[in-house]
Amino acid sequence: MTASLALAVDPVAMERVIDPGGFVVRVCEQAKALLEEALERGQLEQIAEVKSQAEAVRVYTVQRQLGRDAQLAAAEIVRRAERGIGVAIRRGQAAGQIRRRGDHGSARMAGNGDGNTISKPGPGDFASAVELRGNGAGIYHLTDGVSDEDFEQAVAAAKAEQDLSRANIVRKIRQRRSPAPPGPGGQAPAADSTSAVAGQPSRDLIARHAAAGMSSRQIGDRLGIGGHEVRQIAREQGIAIPADMVGRTRRPDTNRIVRETAHALEGLAISVQLADPADLDPAEAAEWAASLARSIRVLSQFLAQMRKAIP
Repeated sequence: MTASLALAVDPVAMERVIDPGGFVVRVCEQAKALLEEALERGQLEQIAEVKSQAEAVRVYTVQRQLGRDAQLAAAEIVRRAERGIGVAIRRGQAAGQIRRRGDHGSARMAGNGDGNTISKPGPGDFASAVELRGNGAGIYHLTDGVSDEDFEQAVAAAKAEQDLSRANIVRKIRQRRSPAPPGPGGQAPAADSTSAVAGQPSRDLIARHAAAGMSSRQIGDRLGIGGHEVRQIAREQGIAIPADMVGRTRRPDTNRIVRETAHALEGLAISVQLADPADLDPAEAAEWAASLARSIRVLSQFLAQMRKAIP
């Protein structure tokens, strides 16, 4: 599925291409269609792999100065893959195929195999918590409550500005949403309002209960809404709910870590070929050399362990 993207960061293959920038744009158009197909089939791992490879292509286009069109094309695939990850995760959660928050606890309380979710993959198997929720502009902010039309319009607006960063697309999505209408007499709803005029419980009210140690479920019970709605509002407003994190343990996804490390190293290997050691600053070269040596030792040890584990 991602063979074309892999070619776009292969120096040997790219040397044979007359127009490398144009080739990247064409490859990204193919990747866009393949992403739509993978999302339709719920192939989350493939979507995550496309995202990782597209990011490597984006870095490569910048390093090799292949032109703004190529850079934007690769960045667009990264953003579309991120939305695909978020949408597929939510669909999987709705279908009971991917863990939700609190699923482990529910399984333990059940005391039997029914509804056991320990063996199910979780969102962290496909993207890190920072990618999913980070800084008010995570992957979930591209997906939760965001229609396809909103996303496409936001991408088009961000592309016109030549800034397809996730933060800019999230900003465009928010700009498309109408602000809350004023209350009676032209006044905005009160800070603690949960009325139909306000549209949703205020940020301050949810933040206050969260700071008091209440979980999203408890906050929802207090406000008369569902815990999922509380969590969605908290994500959109950048509110942390510490009680939801109590007792949660996250196992690192080894496959994702190694896959992304391999792709990152491919990009770094391409980059370092452009460097001339003779141009290095002697005052810093020794420190860089020592740092590289330490990293190479760790990677070499892990590579040896990998090879032993391969049947």
